Amino acid sequence: MLIGFLIYEIDILYSFTTSLFYPLLLGSSEGKAVLFLIFMGSMLVLNMFITSDKIGNRFASMDISDSRRYLKYALIIILFTYVMGILMEIWLRLYFGVSIFTVFVSLNPDVSSTSIIHSHIFKSALTSLLSAIGASLPSNIHTGDSLFRYVSPLAYLILFTMPIVYLTSLISIDKRMDHYKLIIAFAASLSIIGMMDGGLFSNPAIIGFAGLIGMYFIEKPFSMKNLIKPTFIVLILILAGLSCEIAGSNSDYHQVTLVNQIEPIDWSAYNISTTNYQNNTVIKLKSTQNDRSTFINLFSTIKGKADGFFITWNFYSYF
Repeated sequence: MLIGFLIYEIDILYSFTTSLFYPLLLGSSEGKAVLFLIFMGSMLVLNMFITSDKIGNRFASMDISDSRRYLKYALIIILFTYVMGILMEIWLRLYFGVSIFTVFVSLNPDVSSTSIIHSHIFKSALTSLLSAIGASLPSNIHTGDSLFRYVSPLAYLILFTMPIVYLTSLISIDKRMDHYKLIIAFAASLSIIGMMDGGLFSNPAIIGFAGLIGMYFIEKPFSMKNLIKPTFIVLILILAGLSCEIAGSNSDYHQVTLVNQIEPIDWSAYNISTTNYQNNTVIKLKSTQNDRSTFINLFSTIKGKADGFFITWNFYSYF
């Protein structure tokens, strides 16, 4: 927890932190790393209070089966949140009449993106709440605030599921060996980050869910057979995400659908063709760059001239 607060307060730790935690969190700012450390640290600290002589008597009647039951509750709520996030991503695209295999980029007032592969639906809801109560975050932490006006109010679901997952995970730590407590705190914190930022197919979601479901199936005495079912389930999730990436890929061109264009756009630097569909301007754009470079170029080209755009992706452009 202390490390998390230090990272938040000391700017010099920014670059080191994002590099260190990037494989776990895929974060371009230190915000997710700070939250991850605070969630994990607070679970372990609170567990010490719960198991202390003064407070622990309230949980004395619990046994390992109770801990396992609460871990099951956490897993169910986590999955429910992920599925709801994907459904809201699909609803957004159906509303605008575009393919579900597109990235939506909101440009007003700041650039924020979301897709079924990496969702920021719930992050935008949390940020909108912080804005409503007058709280502000540092400019180097990406908030997704500009997305919320396009998002269903159901996204406020995260305000209920996130604390429930935290509490059920905390209770499930009790009556376990110390190294198991550490694994659950680690995995639950990653899962909560995935709920807020990234969704079902993101790194923190997959790694966190793998850790929790692995702990759910572990029995005494430990056997490698305990990990067969959780491994199979996690592989299904990974393959589902990869299948979406491949199924949605268009290697011939990017289809860009503009949302509320307000000024003419200079497309002279691009190889494009333009059509109109359902009152939206649709651009077919050919690019030899990878998706990341193409998207970044489009941010600067379109920003200020439209409120946002949907764009197809090319998974193979990174190879």
